[in-house]
Amino acid sequence: MSRAELAELVNLHLWRTTGRRAALEADAIARYERGVVSWPSKAYRAAFRAVLDVATDAELGFYPSPRGPKARVDSADDDLMDWLQRASSVDQATIATLAVRTEEIRLGDRGQSSVATSKALKEHLDVLWSLRAYSMEPTMREALASVYSDTASLAGWVYLDGGNIKEAWRLHEAAKDAGRESSARADLAHATAQQAYVLVDTDQPHYALRIAEHAITVGATALSGPVRSWLHGVAGEVAAIVGETTASMDHFDRAVALLSGDTRDPAAPYIMLDEYSLARWRGAALARLGDEEAIADLHYALSGMDPNHLRAGAQLNVDLAHSLVAAGHKSDAVQALDTAHGLARRAGSVRQDRRIKSLQSRLGIQAG
Repeated sequence: MSRAELAELVNLHLWRTTGRRAALEADAIARYERGVVSWPSKAYRAAFRAVLDVATDAELGFYPSPRGPKARVDSADDDLMDWLQRASSVDQATIATLAVRTEEIRLGDRGQSSVATSKALKEHLDVLWSLRAYSMEPTMREALASVYSDTASLAGWVYLDGGNIKEAWRLHEAAKDAGRESSARADLAHATAQQAYVLVDTDQPHYALRIAEHAITVGATALSGPVRSWLHGVAGEVAAIVGETTASMDHFDRAVALLSGDTRDPAAPYIMLDEYSLARWRGAALARLGDEEAIADLHYALSGMDPNHLRAGAQLNVDLAHSLVAAGHKSDAVQALDTAHGLARRAGSVRQDRRIKSLQSRLGIQAG
C-alpha cells in the first residue's frame, strides 16, 4: 500500500466515523514514518488502527512525548495537534477549493435570503479561521488570509443587509485584519471601503467618507483598474450622501475612466463592476443630490439588471424611487417602491426595507 493510498483510506474512515472531512496526504504519512510527528490526534490514531487492523498505538510506532510522570497529551494539546496537522496539508489546490466555496456562496446570495447565506458563511468562516490560525507555512497562510478576508467582507455585507450592524462592523474588522496579512493589497482596500457603509447606516456619513477615501490610497496605483474604479464608486456614493456634489462627481468621473477595458480582476473576485452597476451608482448619487438625470441613469441600470439578483434589484428600485420623489413623480415612485418591497422581502433585506419605509413615510404611504 502506498502512502497516498493509506492517506486516502484514513481520510475515508474519518469521514465515515466522525463526519469530518480530513485532508491527510502522502507527505504527512512520511512525517509519521520518520517520527517527525510521533503522536497524532486521537481521531487520527483510531483511524490508523482501524485501517491497518492493529490493536494498539504502539504497534504503529506512535507514542506520546514525555510530559512529567504521566507522559500524556491532554485534550487541548490533542486538538492543537489535530489542527496543526490539518493546516499543514493545505496546498494551492486546497486554497482554490476554499475560494470556489466562497464564490459559490456569493453567487447563491444573489437569489436567496440573508438568513440562508449567513449560515453558510458562518460554517465556511469557521474552517477558514482555523486553517489560517494554525498554518505554519507563510505562503499558504497569506493565501488563506486572502480567502478569509474576502469571505469575512461578504459576511459583513450580508449581516449589514440583515440589520445586524454590530456584527457587520466586527466582520469587516476581521476582514481588514486578514487583509493586512494577505499579499493582495486589494483585500484590505476592499474591506476598508465596504466598511464605510456600516457608518452610513449608523448616521455617521462624514466618517464614512473619510474611510472610503482612505481606502483609495491603501493600494494606490498598484491595484487593478476594476478595483480602483470600484473604490472611487464607493467614495462617490458616500460623498453624495454627505452632500458634496463636486467630490461625488469627481469620484464617478474617475471610476468611469478606470473601468475601460476588462471589467473583472481574477485576483479580486469580490469586485463585480460593469457599466450597468456603475450607472446605478452614479444614479444613486445623483438621486441623493436631487438631480433628475438620475432617472435616466437608473432606468439604464435596470435594463441590464439580472432579475435573479434580489438584493441588488431592491436597492436599485429604492434608488430609482428616491430620484422620482425628488423629481416630483409620485406615482412612478410608488410603483418603484412596490417592486423594491417585493424584492427586499424575498431577500430578507432589513437594510432596504428601512429605506423603503422611510420613503413611504415621506410620500404619506402606510407601510405594508
